[in-house]
Amino acid sequence: MTRTRIFYATDIHGSEDCFRKFLAAAKEYKPNVLILGGDITGKMIIPIVAETESEWTTTFLGERLSMRNETEVQAVEKKIRAIGYYTYRAPRKEAEEIQTDQQRVDALFSRLMGESVASWIKLAEERLKGSGVKCYISPGNDDTFAIDPIIQSSNYVVCPEGKVIMIDDQHEMISCGYSNMTPWKCPRDIIEDELSEKVASMTYQVQEMERCIFNLHCPPYNSGLDQAPKLDKDLNPSVQPGGGFEMAPAGSTAVRDAIQKHQPLLALHGHIHESKGTFKIGRTLCLNPGSEYAERILRGVLLDIDRNRVKDFMFTSG
Repeated sequence: MTRTRIFYATDIHGSEDCFRKFLAAAKEYKPNVLILGGDITGKMIIPIVAETESEWTTTFLGERLSMRNETEVQAVEKKIRAIGYYTYRAPRKEAEEIQTDQQRVDALFSRLMGESVASWIKLAEERLKGSGVKCYISPGNDDTFAIDPIIQSSNYVVCPEGKVIMIDDQHEMISCGYSNMTPWKCPRDIIEDELSEKVASMTYQVQEMERCIFNLHCPPYNSGLDQAPKLDKDLNPSVQPGGGFEMAPAGSTAVRDAIQKHQPLLALHGHIHESKGTFKIGRTLCLNPGSEYAERILRGVLLDIDRNRVKDFMFTSG
């Protein structure tokens, strides 16, 4: 093989539209490999409330919507799913009871999230089987551990978390969806020492480091790929005196140290939506395509690699 073409995207946070665009990239860009780099599940549930037998209501993006028939309900649900939120239908009394019971909210969220991921895996199998395109879908720090076995159940899509995988006959890839600690204490937030150990558990198995790809959800610290709004004590963005948010690096020192030490061919990152860009650590090209999932925009990067060099790359948006 003289060339491998990779399409990489990340941080779609449950957006149905972005996932379908990710799969469509197989035809649009003709890659050999698709990689979805983490934070694939949504963050919120929007109830569709049955007010009467013939009227449903919901509040979406600050707007109260009223629906009179099944076609209208499905149209609103499609809009909500497009930007990554989950929906459920319930009579008003039941909806109000669920919202006051955190255990029921958590159980509902887990069910809806699992159903969504399972439907995506099925869709990926239907769209990609027979195409020759390999598909890797990783969890990220925001994703619960419940999604791992759902991805792993596929006989086509691969969950590469914690593994060293050959994506072709020349290039290995290691994958880690964990992040250094964030203020939100997400499911896969861990301290830097633990993150370093997780990455090291894979790097020692790599046979050809100069041809290896690091698929690490968290970007390296102070790389420009990790600039996020600085938060005050109430977790609100700090505003600069002249206007605009004050930015600060939020990436991982463990990730930076691993890249600096091992000098892989390529490092693919996400996690910080605002920090689309490139950065070189020694010989290693580090990339973060950023994320605009809430606007239904899939940001990605298309790469051509050949043995121990990145021949070309291009950021995409659509």
